[in-house]
Amino acid sequence: MQLRRFFLAAACLFPFGSQAQPAFIGQWQGEVEGIGKARLIITAIKADGQIEGRMEFDLLSFVSTFADKADSAENTNYGVVSGTALRIDSALGGKYDLVLNGTQLSGTYSRGTSLRSQANFKKI
Repeated sequence: MQLRRFFLAAACLFPFGSQAQPAFIGQWQGEVEGIGKARLIITAIKADGQIEGRMEFDLLSFVSTFADKADSAENTNYGVVSGTALRIDSALGGKYDLVLNGTQLSGTYSRGTSLRSQANFKKI
């Protein structure tokens, strides 16, 4: 029982992925291959790694906010940080799998089996 309390207390003191989390907060500018210029604004990261903020795309001036789930009707994305990885489930379908490397977020955007594009962002 005491060991269980110790691990519970440790989990509260050191949230999952906490070391890299502050590096994700801020404004990111970049491009998604085949979609165009995009901005990722991360305003906060919850204790469970879920991000808050929004994504903005120059294409059709599209903006989607982050929420508890990806939803096309509500125009919301769901994003979560785990260590140096950021995964975003998009409101319009598909997912972003990005990895933090200094001031760069790089990876892929994929949708189904037919689309797989490069996605790269730089912190500004």
